[in-house]
Amino acid sequence: MVRELLALTLPGANGQPGQTINPPTHIPKGGLTTLSGALSSGITLFLIFGVILTLVIIIWSGVQWAASGGDKAKLQSARNRITWAVIGFILLLLSFFILNIVGYFFKVNLFNLNANQ
Repeated sequence: MVRELLALTLPGANGQPGQTINPPTHIPKGGLTTLSGALSSGITLFLIFGVILTLVIIIWSGVQWAASGGDKAKLQSARNRITWAVIGFILLLLSFFILNIVGYFFKVNLFNLNANQ
């Protein structure tokens, strides 16, 4: 049905039938039609949210570090926050790679990588 909606028909000259231009065959349909699609989208959104949150925490901690004014407690707090944010980012990347490895062995494409194959 999506294919028919995206087809284009050009009118011919003097009322003659026109030419139909069909869309490419590999048009993504979108939506969450299956459980694996919902799971894939959920995991991807979780990873994106984690990366954005990590970057916000690192930037905010850098600002607090610069604004500490030599106060050792504030400096140590900002340094600890940056350290834990980097550790969390590494764990986030490790979870991505572990999920890809598990998906490879069980023949499950969790992140829709190489979806055309």
